[in-house]
Amino acid sequence: MLHTIEFFRDEVRNGFYIPTAIKQAWAACLDVLAEIDLICENHKIKYFADWGTILGAVRHGGFVPWDDDLDICMLRDDYIRFREVADQELPGQFVIHDYARKEDHWLFLSRVVNNSRMCFDKDYLNEHNNFPWLAGVDIFVKDYLYADDEAERQRDSEVMKIIALADGMVQGTLSKQAVAASIDDLEEKYSVNLKGCSCKRDTAVALYSLAEQQMARVSPEETDRVGQIFPWVLKIGPAAGESKELYETVIRLPFEDTTIPVPAAYNTVLAGKYGNYCEIRKVWNGHDYPFFEAQKADIEQLSGEKFERFKFDRLMLERPVPDKSNSLKTIAEECLNELEALLDDAENVLRKNIECDPAECMTEEFTKLISDSQQLAADLGTLVEQVKGEDRDCTKRVIEALQGYCDTLWMEYQELEQGCKGVGCVDNESKSVNNDIIKAKVMLDKSRRALDEVVNRVKKDILGRREILFLPIGGKESKRLKPFYEQISDDMTDIYIVPLPLLRKTVLGEISMSDEEIEEAVHLEDYPEDIFAVYVDWMAYDISLHCPDVVYIQNPYDDTNPLLTVPPAFYASNIRRYADKLVYVPALRTGEFGAEDVTDQYNLKHYVTAPGIVYSDEVIVWSDNIKEQYVNALTSFAGEDTVDIWSERIKVMDDKTDISTVEPGEKRKVIYCIGANELTEHADTLAGAIGDRLSIFSDSNDSIQLTIALYPGERDTWISVNSKLSGELFELFDRGVADGSYEIITFKQEDADDLAGNYDAYYGSPSPLVPAFVTKKKPVMIANYDV
Repeated sequence: MLHTIEFFRDEVRNGFYIPTAIKQAWAACLDVLAEIDLICENHKIKYFADWGTILGAVRHGGFVPWDDDLDICMLRDDYIRFREVADQELPGQFVIHDYARKEDHWLFLSRVVNNSRMCFDKDYLNEHNNFPWLAGVDIFVKDYLYADDEAERQRDSEVMKIIALADGMVQGTLSKQAVAASIDDLEEKYSVNLKGCSCKRDTAVALYSLAEQQMARVSPEETDRVGQIFPWVLKIGPAAGESKELYETVIRLPFEDTTIPVPAAYNTVLAGKYGNYCEIRKVWNGHDYPFFEAQKADIEQLSGEKFERFKFDRLMLERPVPDKSNSLKTIAEECLNELEALLDDAENVLRKNIECDPAECMTEEFTKLISDSQQLAADLGTLVEQVKGEDRDCTKRVIEALQGYCDTLWMEYQELEQGCKGVGCVDNESKSVNNDIIKAKVMLDKSRRALDEVVNRVKKDILGRREILFLPIGGKESKRLKPFYEQISDDMTDIYIVPLPLLRKTVLGEISMSDEEIEEAVHLEDYPEDIFAVYVDWMAYDISLHCPDVVYIQNPYDDTNPLLTVPPAFYASNIRRYADKLVYVPALRTGEFGAEDVTDQYNLKHYVTAPGIVYSDEVIVWSDNIKEQYVNALTSFAGEDTVDIWSERIKVMDDKTDISTVEPGEKRKVIYCIGANELTEHADTLAGAIGDRLSIFSDSNDSIQLTIALYPGERDTWISVNSKLSGELFELFDRGVADGSYEIITFKQEDADDLAGNYDAYYGSPSPLVPAFVTKKKPVMIANYDV
C-alpha cells in the first residue's frame, strides 16, 4: 500500500520518540496486512486485531508507540478458509511460516511474511521504502471450547501430551523407546499413521498437526465459547476462554493510515486480556525491539561488515572558520571600495581632460567610468534585494541610497555634458561661463556626498546588522522554535524563516520526488501564522551569500535518515561552513525516561547520535535528565574523553510550550469522548445514560466548555453496528450543537497530543485521547455506563 511521506516523519506519541526506522518497519507490516485484508474481503473471511494490535487500535489509533509488530486472530473455521486460498492469492514473494514450513517455528500460529529472504535489490528497496528486512503479520487462531469445563480440560490434557512428545523428540530429551511407545498409543487412540514419517522432523510436524486437529475438534454449534488454546487455555484452563458472541460483530477502527477490524465490544475484549488497559505500561517482553535488529545482526555476522548509520570522526569536533568570502557583507564591502575607486578615477580623468581641453572633457574613458559606477550600484542593489528581501526596511533604505547615488551621478554627468557642448561654439563670454561650469564639476561633489550616504547605509543596514536563521522542518515542529524567535527584539537583527521540505530518497541517497512533489513538500499551510510572520522559500535562500550569525536547526539527520532527507544545502555539516553559531533545538519533545527504558534508549541513538547534534555548537534540551541521556548516548558514541564536550554543549532550557493553564475566570475545556464500543456493550441504556451526563455538563455551563468527540469519527461506522441507536444518539448530539451547548469534533491519531494540550480534562470511553491526556498529566475519567 502507498504511504505518504508524512507517514515516515519522526514523531513523538505519548512522550515516546518514533524514528523513521521504526516507521519503515510499521509500513512493511501494514503492507502485509493490506494483502491479508484484501483476501479476507474477497472471500468474506472475518479477522480481528489481536493482542498489542487491538490495544493499539483502541488506545492509540495505530501501533502501540513502543511496539513494532502486527497481530491478528481468526476463528478456526475462518482460518481454515484463509489457508485454503492464501498461497494462491498472496503476492508472489510472500511466504507463510508455520510449523510445517519453517524450521524452528514450533508454534500454533501462522506468520504471513513479505518475502522469503532479506532483499537488498535496489528496485525492491525503492518499492518498499528502503526496508530490506522481513516483516510479517502473526495470525493467532481462536478455537471453539467445550461448553463443559471438564471436557475442555480433558482435551487440553491430550493436546499437551502430543506437544510434549513432539518437543521431546526435537530436543532429544526422550528416549527412542519412550517415543515409540507414545506413538503407538497415539496411533491407536486417534486412528492415525505416524510411523510412515521419513525423519524426526516429519514426525514432529505430524504430531503438531495431530495436536492442531484436536484443538479444532469442537464445532461452532457445540459451544458459545472460544479461546486461543495454545498457550493460554493450556496454561490457564477454560477460564482463558471468551464469549463467542464477542466475535460476531465487527467494527473497523483507525489504524495508522488505514483501518483494522476489531470486535465491536472491544472494551470488553481488552479488559479481559489486560485488565485496566488504559494504564500505560511501557514494558517489553514479546520479542526483541525492533524485530529487524536480529536480522541485521545475522547479516553483519555473515558479511563481516556493520550497518553504520553515522560514523563518528574526531574531526567533526573541530569547528571550521566560517567561509564568508562570498557573503553579501563581503561583496557589499568590496562594492563600496570599488564604487569609491571608480568615482576617484572618474574625477582624475575629468581633471586631466579639463587641463588638456575643456571641450573634450567628456571622453569615452570618463563616460565608461560613470556607466560602470551606475551598473555596479544597480548590481549591488539587485543583490541586496535578492539576499535581504525586497520588503525589509533595511533593504529599502539601501536601495534608496543607491538609487540616489545613481540619479546624482547621472545629473552631474548631464551637466558636464551640456557644459562641454557649449565650449567653442558660443561667444567668448559664454565660453568662459561653460569653462567655469566644467571646472566646478571636477570634484563631482554632489555624487561624492551621495556615495557617502550609500556607504553609511550599507555599513548600518548590511554590515552592521546581525542575521538569525530558523530552519523548521514542519508546522507542528516549528512551535519548538517559538521561544527563540520571540526573544529577538532588537531592530538591528534580521530574522529569516526558511521552512524545509521533507524529501524522500532512494537507498543510494538520490531524491526520488518530482519537482512538483518537492515544491508541495514544504506544506506552508501547516505553519502557524502567529509564530512566524515571514517565510522565505528554501530555493531562494543561499546560505553562502547570507552567512548568518546564528542558525537554529531541527533536522538531526543530514543524509543519515534511512528514507527521508532535507535539501543538502541545509545539512548541519554544510551550514556550519558559513554560520558563526549553529544551535540544535529538538523538533519533538519526549517524556522523561531513563537507562531502564530500553525502547526509548534504542530510538535515542537515531536522533541524538546524529549529524545535527554532533555538528552543533549548542544543543537545547528541556530537563537535566534528558541532558544526561543525551550526554550518555553521545559519549558512548564518540568516546569517553568527549563527555566534557557534550556536557558543555548541551544546555537546559525548559520553554514550557507544552504546558497549558486555566486562567482565573476561564471555563475549563472538557472533551467528552464516546466510543462505538458502547453501542454493543450498553445498548439498552446508552441513550439515556449519555443524555443524563449531558444534562450534568449543561448544569455546569458557567464553568465548563464541553466538546464531544466520537471514536471512530465516521458516523457510517457507528450505523453499521447499530443503526437505530446510532440515529438516536446523532439526533441528540445535533440538537446540542444547534442550541450551542457544545461542539462535535472528529480527530485523528496525530491530533491526540495536540488536543490533550489544548483541553483541560477528559471524560468518556477509552480512545487514543486517553494516553495523550495521561502523558500531559491532565485529569482522565473513564465513563461507567453501568451505574
